[in-house]
Amino acid sequence: MNNLYQRLDLNLLRVFDVLMRSRNVTRAAEQLNLSQSTVSHALARLRQALDDPLFVMTRKEMRPTQRALALAAPVRQALALLEQGVRQSASFDPSVSARTFRLAVPSSIEHGAVPLLVELLHERAPACRLVVTELANSDYEDSLSRGGMDLVVAFADGDHLSSRLRIDSWFDNPMVCLSAEGSGLPECLSAEQLVSWSHVSTSTWGHNQTLVEQWLKKQGLERHIAVWVPSFEALPKLLATGRYLAMVPELIARDFCHYYPLQQHSLSESLRSTYILAQHPLTEFDPALTWLRQLLTEVGDRLRQSP
Repeated sequence: MNNLYQRLDLNLLRVFDVLMRSRNVTRAAEQLNLSQSTVSHALARLRQALDDPLFVMTRKEMRPTQRALALAAPVRQALALLEQGVRQSASFDPSVSARTFRLAVPSSIEHGAVPLLVELLHERAPACRLVVTELANSDYEDSLSRGGMDLVVAFADGDHLSSRLRIDSWFDNPMVCLSAEGSGLPECLSAEQLVSWSHVSTSTWGHNQTLVEQWLKKQGLERHIAVWVPSFEALPKLLATGRYLAMVPELIARDFCHYYPLQQHSLSESLRSTYILAQHPLTEFDPALTWLRQLLTEVGDRLRQSP
């Protein structure tokens, strides 16, 4: 066994990891910045050391053997831990760093919180960049462990995130109703008043809308959804017709009522949407991500304090 470890140096493990993802010697060589012959030689050494073909050629790709599949996760985790250790050996200075941060967020956070986050990044980490993607129905374990994503903002009542991720509460926000100015609706709406209008739903699977549906269902009520839209972009124009209502987080309503002829209404029962931050344990002590989490905490605090 000791002899086997001696034959599996770090370079061979890196080649194995990239081959598992690319399933192609040419693409692996490109990613590793090596020649094809070097990658092929490394694969031959791996096969000899492990006494297994590891990858078998098919018409479309190199398919991993059962031995390779069993090794894939431990090798990836070992390399990730090593990468993390190297990162942690240096402190993070936001004033000079050119780090790219990658976040997945729901559309409400993209609209209501990302602009503030960008402003704080511009002030304190001017060379850093931010890549924001829309929250998907994914467990995110793989993308977070591989570094394709740094943090995920999700809903506390969602059930799609992997249980192996580090999950922390971020902040919560009340759900409110939006209507056109002059709708004649009172400042606080009952469930019965809410369902007396047609609605626009701003998500096909988002938990903010599910929160409303569950509240109404408990009272034996159901609202009529006239329009489904994937984001908040079309909402102001749709509501301006005076035909619809929309249930949205208060941080969205706050902005829309400032810029458009809309008004917001509270509900007779408080419904609050709680947002969480998800991170892979492998990156928990990354100084750059520790700093980013602190910045997000400040963003959450400011959003809570806004009128």
